[in-house]
Amino acid sequence: MSQPWAGQGWGMLAIPRIGQEVVVDFLHGDPDQPIVTGRTYHASNIPPGALPGSKTQMAFRSKTHKGEGYNELLFEDAKGSEQLALHAQKDMNTTVLNDRTTRVTQNHTETIGGKQVITVRQDRHKEIVGKDVTAINKEQEVTVNETSLLSVKKTITLKSLEGDISISTAGASITLKQSGEINIEGTTVTINGSNVITLN
Repeated sequence: MSQPWAGQGWGMLAIPRIGQEVVVDFLHGDPDQPIVTGRTYHASNIPPGALPGSKTQMAFRSKTHKGEGYNELLFEDAKGSEQLALHAQKDMNTTVLNDRTTRVTQNHTETIGGKQVITVRQDRHKEIVGKDVTAINKEQEVTVNETSLLSVKKTITLKSLEGDISISTAGASITLKQSGEINIEGTTVTINGSNVITLN
C-alpha cells in the first residue's frame, strides 16, 4: 500500500478500514502485484466537512475504532478567521526533549475539569505586568523548605474575615483572635518605641 511518507522505521502509516473506497494499481501491470495508491470519497463515504461550508478548511481526522469519537488536526484558512485546532478524543501526551517556547500575543485561557500537577526541577520565574488575582474556594497550603521573602513597595494588608490570625516561630507566637483579643507569647517580650509608646 502506498503511503505519502515512507522510510526505514519512520514515515506515515494510515491503513484503510472497512467501508473505505481505495484506488488500486498493479506494479508493472502485473495483476499478482496489486498496490493501493490512494483512497476516495463516494456517496456513502463522505468527507468530514460539508461543502461549501468547509471549503476553506483542511483536516486530518481519524475515527475511533468501533466507536463514534475521533482525533483531528484542523486548519481554517478563511481570511480573518484563520485557526489551527487540535482535538484529542481522550488522552494527549506531549514530549519535548529540549526547550519549548510558547508566545501568545493576546489572551490565553485554560480550563481544567480535574486536577493539575506541575513539577519544576529547577528555578521558576514569573513576571506579571498588570494585576494578579487568585481566587481559591477551599484551603491553601504553601511549604517553603528554606527562606521565604515577601517584599512590597507600598501597603500590605492581612485580613481574616471570620477567623483568627496567628504568627509563630519555634519559641514565640502572636495571635489576633476574632473576638478582639491579642495574645503575645515568648520567653521575653520587648517593646521599643523611638518616640512614644501608648497603651490604653
